[in-house]
Amino acid sequence: MARNLLFRTLGFTIFASIGLQVLGSPRINAETSNAKEAIEHGKKVWFENTYGGEKFFHFLANHPDASKRITVGFENVVNTPRNQRFERWGAINDPDCHVNPSGGPDLCTDPSASGIVGIRKALSSTGKPIYGISCASCHAGFDPLNPPSNLNEPTWSNIHPTIGNQYLESGKVFAANLPATDPRKIMFSSWPKGTADTTAIFNDHIMNPGVVTAFWNITDRPTFDVGLSEKKIRAGQGGEDDLGGDIAALRVYTNIGVCFSECVASNINQPINIRQCKKTCPDFPPQKDLDDLVTFLQSIRAPKLPTTYFSDTFRFQRGKKIFESNCASCHSKDSSQKHVLSNDEVNPLNLDPAQATNKCRALSTNWEEGHIWAEFSSSNYKKRVPEGLKGYRTMPLSGIWATTPFLHNQSVGEWAAPNASPSERAKSFERSMYELLNANRAPKISVSPVAIGPFPAGTPLHEIFSRDATTGKLLCDDIIENRGHTYGSDLSDRDKKALIYWLKSQ
Repeated sequence: MARNLLFRTLGFTIFASIGLQVLGSPRINAETSNAKEAIEHGKKVWFENTYGGEKFFHFLANHPDASKRITVGFENVVNTPRNQRFERWGAINDPDCHVNPSGGPDLCTDPSASGIVGIRKALSSTGKPIYGISCASCHAGFDPLNPPSNLNEPTWSNIHPTIGNQYLESGKVFAANLPATDPRKIMFSSWPKGTADTTAIFNDHIMNPGVVTAFWNITDRPTFDVGLSEKKIRAGQGGEDDLGGDIAALRVYTNIGVCFSECVASNINQPINIRQCKKTCPDFPPQKDLDDLVTFLQSIRAPKLPTTYFSDTFRFQRGKKIFESNCASCHSKDSSQKHVLSNDEVNPLNLDPAQATNKCRALSTNWEEGHIWAEFSSSNYKKRVPEGLKGYRTMPLSGIWATTPFLHNQSVGEWAAPNASPSERAKSFERSMYELLNANRAPKISVSPVAIGPFPAGTPLHEIFSRDATTGKLLCDDIIENRGHTYGSDLSDRDKKALIYWLKSQ
């Protein structure tokens, strides 16, 4: 009884994250004036638009069921002194705002700006500020080729729009106003920096924080037949969002509460009906916004270390050959994929269990038939479910030198210093790669620091938070977070050095 009550309480825990992983094929030629206008408009959508999502967070803070209330800590972040925000929350200050000499929130010329990139404000019916988020709240980060000298006073030239904020303490933001005894506070607080549980808004009862991914080289990605008029790029860590960029974007916006009252609240246990939602929701994102957002993301290329970092031609060529013989069967580099370094195939967890990484994220149910995001995934994705073929996409390796740690849950490797120079970040990448190329990693298991219901202190968090809300059945028993993908661990040290050297150039 105590266990079931616990899980019913957790059943409406939420997280606001932009979960886009990849988008569709090019819409217009990037050199045309129309394309330039689309890119600029798409960039504005990326950084500024919330489509009324702030109303959802306001609703959560005032939920009629007190056990389900949660006041997400946006206001906590906004009211943190500007010179402390990054260190405390990993939030990036808006370069167009400045310190209010009287104290309180920053002063900004944009009335919807909060002082933090991606956190946007509006007014409630009572005239009080309420907060929502845009895509950039999670996905804008410091430019690895031009980091800021002052972490709390970046310029726009120091901010990369799509690298993914590897330092964002999103779990702390959501735990900020929960009492210490609330189990959700422990769950949120356990999320590693730079991760988001994209199925915690509409909870599938599987704890699965995943990396906030980078977007670049999208037009280089392989495409797949999903039963539509044109092939589409796979999206999501498990290939779930595979019906095109606009549909993937819509799914993401529903994840941050857009159109909640019109499209979800009336029947929270049924799939969102996209066509009906468009008819009934005044905040539904316009198609032009979605198309231009896709065009903007298609314009971004991976950051590359300057060629001056690669003077050892012999080591470079040796690393390339080692990659081709050891990695390219999955991380393809043929001409049709333009060196994006991924075949984008979904690798079933049961294909090679010894090499499978932590499976909890891949076991997500929200895109399955009859579940909330069913209309956002193809029949091809749904066919993998009964056949036991869920897994993770082979992730692209272009720009990998700038995005440590590794794996879908940030569990292998290290965070570079936020303002690391390119050479310092490359060194962090090298150390992280040595950890990845190691078959004897010390197991990483997150455990509860205190007793939660029937679970004593020290219980692995997956055993607490990955359970059916009604029956208490364990839905994911994989407690080791950094296991698997030890390919290349048997290489000689010389060959590992060469492989890492070559990968830095990609």
